[in-house]
Amino acid sequence: MNAITQYVKNVVSCHNPFKKSRLTPFYSLILLLNANVLFGQAPTQTISGQITEAGTGQAVPFASVAVKGKPIGTQADAEGNYQLILRQAADSLLVSAMGFQTITVPVNPQQITQIIPIKLTPVAAQLQEVVVRAGENPAYGILRKVIAHRSQNDFQQLAGYEYQAYSQLAISISEMSEKFRKRKPVQAIMKALQEKQAGKEATTVPIFLSETVSQVYARHQPQRQKEQILKTNITSAGLTDDSFIAMFTGAGFNTLNFYGKQVSLFKKEFISPLAEGGRAAYKYFLADTAQIGQHVCYEIDFDPKNKRDLVMQGKMWIDTLSYALVQIDAHVGAEANINFIRGVDIEQTYETVDDAPGAWLPEVTRLTISVDEVVKNTFGATVDYMTSVREPQVGAVKDLDFFDTEVEMAEDRAESSADYWQAQRQAVPQSEASDATRATLNAVRDLPLIKAYSRAAQFVLNGGNIPLGRGIEAGSVFSLWAYNPVEGHRLQVGLKTSNQFSRNWQLSAYGAYGTRDRIWKASSEIVYIPSRKPLTIVTLKNTYDLEQLGVRMEDLAENPFLRFANRFGPYPQAYYQHESLLTVQRDFGPNFTHTVGLRYHRFNPAFPFAIQLPAAQDSQPLLINEFWGTEAFLEARYAPGRLPSRRVPARRLQRRATESAPVITMRYTYGTSSSFQGQVIGDYHKFQLKLDHALRWGLLGRTQYTLQARYTPSTIPYPLLQVHLGNQTPFHNRNAYNLMNYAEFVSDRYVSLALEHKFEGLLTNRLPMIRRWGWRNFVTGKVLWGTLSEANRGLIATQSKEGLPLQSINSLKKEPYVEVGYGIENIFRLVRVEALHRLTYRQSPGVTPFAVKVSFQLSL
Repeated sequence: MNAITQYVKNVVSCHNPFKKSRLTPFYSLILLLNANVLFGQAPTQTISGQITEAGTGQAVPFASVAVKGKPIGTQADAEGNYQLILRQAADSLLVSAMGFQTITVPVNPQQITQIIPIKLTPVAAQLQEVVVRAGENPAYGILRKVIAHRSQNDFQQLAGYEYQAYSQLAISISEMSEKFRKRKPVQAIMKALQEKQAGKEATTVPIFLSETVSQVYARHQPQRQKEQILKTNITSAGLTDDSFIAMFTGAGFNTLNFYGKQVSLFKKEFISPLAEGGRAAYKYFLADTAQIGQHVCYEIDFDPKNKRDLVMQGKMWIDTLSYALVQIDAHVGAEANINFIRGVDIEQTYETVDDAPGAWLPEVTRLTISVDEVVKNTFGATVDYMTSVREPQVGAVKDLDFFDTEVEMAEDRAESSADYWQAQRQAVPQSEASDATRATLNAVRDLPLIKAYSRAAQFVLNGGNIPLGRGIEAGSVFSLWAYNPVEGHRLQVGLKTSNQFSRNWQLSAYGAYGTRDRIWKASSEIVYIPSRKPLTIVTLKNTYDLEQLGVRMEDLAENPFLRFANRFGPYPQAYYQHESLLTVQRDFGPNFTHTVGLRYHRFNPAFPFAIQLPAAQDSQPLLINEFWGTEAFLEARYAPGRLPSRRVPARRLQRRATESAPVITMRYTYGTSSSFQGQVIGDYHKFQLKLDHALRWGLLGRTQYTLQARYTPSTIPYPLLQVHLGNQTPFHNRNAYNLMNYAEFVSDRYVSLALEHKFEGLLTNRLPMIRRWGWRNFVTGKVLWGTLSEANRGLIATQSKEGLPLQSINSLKKEPYVEVGYGIENIFRLVRVEALHRLTYRQSPGVTPFAVKVSFQLSL
């Protein structure tokens, strides 16, 4: 689920879909949740009766009644009476009580109300000894045993295992407000559904439904995981790209593990109730002992000490012999302050493997997510994910080479018969409900209004590109117009291809014209993917466009909004650049990526600029204002836990939320530069190192830091050195020094550290007014140490060829550049406001020592 929510974040952050419209809510829901899947709600089923002892007829008090194959159930009262109210129909019950044999009771899934009396046969059971210290909560002794046996029971500590998984994932609209129901378009949809359901009033509108069969492999030391997606069956009211959604509808990225210190949900770290330090966050109560399947278990309730922390509430059942987790029911409430999420229910059962009785694997995992209204007075939604493990095997350890890719999708994954899927569903309860939901979804998908919204959602998801034909798109509409003092009105049109055109070739191009400079700009790019195992990408790009020192468009590639905003900037040190680039990128195993490339670039300044080359004896230095360079580079990146991406050439790196290892990038560049008059400026070398890392502190929040270093031991024009990225816009840029002017500092060697700590509501959740608004606070800091050699200083001219004085170029001295910030994010669930202070070099001309900057991010 974490990878899906991150995709939703990326999608929605590119555009604001919440503009007022009578039909906006449907459009918003498709944008927010089109990567998820949910079972539509089936008619409520009620099962009741009395549990008695066979032979005597006496009532059996407090017996446990559960739906077989699901961690859902209830407990009988003191008279043995029980009642189950189910959202999805059941076909059998599992009934257990201490001192009695566990039995399975059949249920008619087609009958909504049933009264089923149950008789249990007595049997003896003996519990293991648990040491309870005087004056201590008896649950603590059991939890110590769980921690002591963690290495034996944690499935992720097994040397190797594999299993087949059947997964279902779905989404539907639910809990529509009366005001929303009265809208004419909504009434038309509900009427069509009512006709489809033989006159029965529709209460939910399914949007997406999928099921997947996959084979999952894992090993320990080093820890690796791989999923082979064998078959997929996707029914959607909007999403059409099966190759993308299939990677997130399987089982490989959705395995929750409560044995760890934290349980990752929505890229947030919840304290696990089995964590070694769990007593600081939870209150525990030893409620009872119960029979779960073939296991006699301790039943322990856990409640959060503060519901506003990232914690859960629920029950867990611990095996009395092995102290392994057998079942857990956990709930996350609205107090956890997760955007758009009203509640999350987690139900997970574990079972031993037949050929390895000491090994426990998750048997069934289900997440039910209640989504709040995206737009007020509209509707909520329900997301339901389920995966069940089949044919588990423990002990066989695959070679490391086997895990060279984390996800493999069979070419024939979509080619399977209806009988195949019906057979897969027979092993899962409530298959009739999912069949009914699928039929309803087909009716929804064919409605003209839904088709219109699907096209609108695809338009935004594609970055504002307009389909012209099969696999060919025009756009983006967001870059059609811009204005700056150099170009005047900038008009731009572009074309690109999608996966429908070719899975191996991706083509794009744009042309732009400025009404003031009257210069045509253009760019074309060809991406060829000769292999996906290992992934190999060949890119050829040629561009002629306007840039500015200290803020190249390449530096803003990860943020389309900043690219758009900077086209409107002042462009104080603008230049025209002609660039040709050829790169080959190839994966070496699941963690390493290597890139080699050749680059030609030409620098034509549109501002007063010159460098002075050393002259022969008794001659004047030679002034040059234009030059070109050729570079060859080699880059190696270590990025464990990265997720595959549909947009293969994208620079943005996505990783599993549970991954804690840093991302390390090293790059070496060799180049040569000359003037247009033929003077050789010289050869040069560049060495770069970058480290990105996220640290999770549980209740204390999360820290993200980036460490960078660069060394250039050569004498070259300062535009080829590190012109540190400034930001003179009112919008915050995570990768820039936000109080540094454009091209304010230049270095040929530097070290920088950028740090951001998010408290994840640790403080704001304890303030009454702030808590209600859902705001979250954070702090940031950036430090830069850099120098510029005397040789490179000597190349900087003080006057132009015409004798006019040039703007001076600064470098850092012994004192580092420092800026710090603090602020609030999640304002209206979208806005981030940061107050920034520049602590050093405050006396320089044109410096802004303090500023408040805004950015936009949609996150959970």
